[in-house]
Amino acid sequence: MNALELMESKLSSFSKTDRTIYEMIKKFPSRWATQSITEISDGTKVTKPALTRFAKKLGFGGFAEFQYQLSQDLKDVENNKRNTSRADVYAKLLSQTEESADRNQLKKLAERMCQSRKVILAGSNLSRLPAEELLIALSLHDDIVSMMPPADITPYNYSEKDMVILYSAITGASHQEFLKAFRREGVTKPYLVLVTVNSKHPLRHNFDEVIVLPTLRLQDSSNIVLSDTFAFLMFNDLLTAELDS
Repeated sequence: MNALELMESKLSSFSKTDRTIYEMIKKFPSRWATQSITEISDGTKVTKPALTRFAKKLGFGGFAEFQYQLSQDLKDVENNKRNTSRADVYAKLLSQTEESADRNQLKKLAERMCQSRKVILAGSNLSRLPAEELLIALSLHDDIVSMMPPADITPYNYSEKDMVILYSAITGASHQEFLKAFRREGVTKPYLVLVTVNSKHPLRHNFDEVIVLPTLRLQDSSNIVLSDTFAFLMFNDLLTAELDS
């Protein structure tokens, strides 16, 4: 079993920090295979001891040994991919997203959107694109009032009749202050929906509803940086289909 398969086999036992490391490796595997432990620690704000513990949890003697194995595995993955087009990889992910969709959940979400006073959309970095795309789609529905603040989340007088749909692939660090505001006494809380590919998203407990989409296995996703965005866009298509039905 290579380093890529080891990480996926250990997912259920990962701590919050381990999961964060795994998600970052999945996004930028070549960087993690080549940069020094100091560069990785400085760039990710994950401590060197945490990186070492992660490597040892996988059965390696240390982080350097894990890096060497990861670099070799990535070479093997790249060689295997030469016979697989990027279009095939994306098509597989889109198909998985459609097949795994809970139609009853989508129907109820569409109904709640229509009943909401306002639907506020949010996302950051690559997760902002699907929020913008859904905003455009909702503009075609006269019975839904939607908005997307210029910044990810700006001060707004929320009502319990509002809905916030937040797209976040990994940690949602940029949204922590926004969610913290709703834990303060006297603050009105809208209905909060998280759309993510991370089943153990660190902010998931703040939301009324969490929708977890499929993601590519690490072996399939090297250099496929838009994979999560494509899953989000497929989700949008399925949701708007429910609105149109």
